[in-house]
Amino acid sequence: MKHVIVLFSLFILTTSFHAPKVHNTSRTGYDGNFVEISSVKYKDEQFNVIYMKREGNRVKAKYFAAADFNGNNVYKRYQKWVPGKNVILVSSGTYMDYDGIPVGLTIDNGVVVNKTLANNFDGLVIVNVNGGITVTNLKDGDLQLKGTDVDTTRKYDLRKSAWDMQAFIKWAVSHEATVFQSHLLVYNNKLEIAFKNASNAIAPRRFLAIGKDEKGKIVHAIIQSTEYATLYNGSKKSLEFLNQFKDMEVNFMINLDTGDQDVFKLYDRDGTYNRMIKGEKDLSVAVNLLTYYFQ
Repeated sequence: MKHVIVLFSLFILTTSFHAPKVHNTSRTGYDGNFVEISSVKYKDEQFNVIYMKREGNRVKAKYFAAADFNGNNVYKRYQKWVPGKNVILVSSGTYMDYDGIPVGLTIDNGVVVNKTLANNFDGLVIVNVNGGITVTNLKDGDLQLKGTDVDTTRKYDLRKSAWDMQAFIKWAVSHEATVFQSHLLVYNNKLEIAFKNASNAIAPRRFLAIGKDEKGKIVHAIIQSTEYATLYNGSKKSLEFLNQFKDMEVNFMINLDTGDQDVFKLYDRDGTYNRMIKGEKDLSVAVNLLTYYFQ
């Protein structure tokens, strides 16, 4: 029955969401074997999903965490970077304060932006220069680093050890990593957000989930539920959908902003805009940006 629903959802996608075409001449597109865009009805709720395979390192992520020290804001930085890139999607990222400063520990491509670790965000997200993303649960205090100049067996506890914190920052700078903090909604395929601690505010929810498919291959998924929900309920339903419908074991899931900087643009494999998932704000208002591209 699952395969019938998938085929139906792809048919709906083709007939409803791909017209009219708006061409973007700066992009040539990407290989559709690595990216699946679908709209699926599951338990009377609509889920829109961009499902990306990391096999072969063809699909890559890049995160623009903040304005640079030359006064170029995130939008200007993105505009300078994007020519010639085969962009799959671009999305608003995580949390900022009222002054536009990223909340929590933030390092942008090896440049330290904010070195204060936020206690209320347990997810530490690391975007590597090779386009991969990893997340550690700061509560566990077991972050392990990779590279020729570090002890790969050592476990770093950034909250309890100032030495570990400084060693991690030094590693991130030398490896030109991008680091930021976020709410950790799912970790090791288990819901981390607690009902009693979650906000009661309802909104459309958009998440980034990374895990393994039924073959054990790493996949990245952007999932959006079109129904208004609390962060807890949206997380719970999305995890169930990914587990049951997509056969995905979720290593972690974090929140993507759908509030004041609700930015989202999606492209089809031929480089045209796809309006299935779209943000309500213009790209120019973003104070941070997550983008996926094909190389």
